[in-house]
Amino acid sequence: MLSWESELYTEAVRPVEKYTGLSDSPVSFFMMNDKMYMMDGAQFLLFDGKDVKAVEPYIPTVSISKDPAGGGTAFEDFNLLGTGFKDSFSGDGTSKEFTLSLKGLDATEVKARVDNTDKKEGTDFTVDRAAGKVTFTASSAKGTNNVVITAYKTIDGSAAKIKKCKFMVLYGGANDTRVFFSGNPDMPSYVWRSGLYDPTYWPENGFYKIGMDVEKVVGFSKQYDSLIVHKENSLWKMQYSMVDGEASFPIIPLNDQVGTIASNSIQIVENNPVMLSKKGIYMLQSTNVRDERNVLHLSENIDSMLKQEPNIEKAITFDYDNKYWIAVNEKVYLFDYRVQEWLIYDNIPASCFLEIEGDLYFGSSRDGLIHRFMRPDEQRPYNDDGKAIKAYWKSKHMTFGAHEMKKLIDKVYFSIKPDTNTSANLSYISNKKESGIIKTARMDLFDFKNMDFSRFSFIMSEFPQETMAKIKAKKVTHFQLVISNEEPDESLGLLSVGIKYKMQSAVK
Repeated sequence: MLSWESELYTEAVRPVEKYTGLSDSPVSFFMMNDKMYMMDGAQFLLFDGKDVKAVEPYIPTVSISKDPAGGGTAFEDFNLLGTGFKDSFSGDGTSKEFTLSLKGLDATEVKARVDNTDKKEGTDFTVDRAAGKVTFTASSAKGTNNVVITAYKTIDGSAAKIKKCKFMVLYGGANDTRVFFSGNPDMPSYVWRSGLYDPTYWPENGFYKIGMDVEKVVGFSKQYDSLIVHKENSLWKMQYSMVDGEASFPIIPLNDQVGTIASNSIQIVENNPVMLSKKGIYMLQSTNVRDERNVLHLSENIDSMLKQEPNIEKAITFDYDNKYWIAVNEKVYLFDYRVQEWLIYDNIPASCFLEIEGDLYFGSSRDGLIHRFMRPDEQRPYNDDGKAIKAYWKSKHMTFGAHEMKKLIDKVYFSIKPDTNTSANLSYISNKKESGIIKTARMDLFDFKNMDFSRFSFIMSEFPQETMAKIKAKKVTHFQLVISNEEPDESLGLLSVGIKYKMQSAVK
């Protein structure tokens, strides 16, 4: 299901419009009780499999065992999302007038149920809305909670606290029993929780103010049975517990040095939350103590590039194929956390990612289309919509442990991964010059599926073979090796590199 131009469609033989009027902002979706809920920062909607409509708020019973004149025992909180509330009275056998918990009621029809029989306003009772009183034409029998009155009162700004939220998380300790909302721009440091397995109920006291308003809540993540609350400059932990039979969610600070600036940068990588902060990309390793050392800096090699990216707070991320993908400004910075290395892809205008049956898709912010990354086992997978993929690897600028010495770089040995179509161009950059292509190595495999007689090869072994290139770069102090490929439909997999060099004279 996709949101596009403020309209909502479902997939059939042809798209069917289900709803108009979505706000022009990202839409968050979640499932609970076999229903799908949606929030767009202005509305809270429900899709029941047939229709999209506004969520119908739960009506709480705010008091029980209430005397006709008032009092009683508080039972449930008012619902921030709605206007309805119930008072449960114990009739005394004589009283006709019942005083509700609130005054200044809405014009919405008041409902009553007396001794399991429904009563109608204007026929069986009258309502003084200003005073919050209901007067029956006949007294009720004496009983316990045998008179239940449902009335309505709008509290300005109450529902907006929930409807203006922009992101959510399911959490309840070991089980996802509740929904937590945040992202309301008017109350940036607040988090609200729903009722037990009930997204239609938002208790008025089910909120948490986390830190100062100048530092907004940016998102959530889960680590084991803890909920991590991400703020711009800090990380906090929420833990589920039971206190006197009631669910409790105490919050403690975790780290005051690293926060999160992009809501969509938060991913769980190997059971640890990873996020984009003002200082780079970090992983939260421990949630046991408050300590600035409980985060691991992952992006030291690319921090300088990330700092140059405009609108970095709009970056989106995805965890796919054991890699952390962070997309911004039509580029993807990709962290392969198996080998602890970063790669950079360009020409990927991703606004969202989705994995379906092992394939990775992204929605394009450029053309509004959905694109799929090809798998290596598909026919001719190595091209970018028909164009060559410019792939390259650069070593660091090497001095071979002797900055003060001139060197002779004699030979380079390298091997590439055999594939149906693959080649590698070797060049170098030194303090003296930038070479052109010195040598091109091929390692095409014999493949019936992708037969190309212009490049016919009898190589059938996938075992890599070394290639040697003579360099003869003389009197260099700094040396950088470049291995590249810019041919359409060719892969590049670099397996090994070796450099043979000699020390020459000292720098004068």
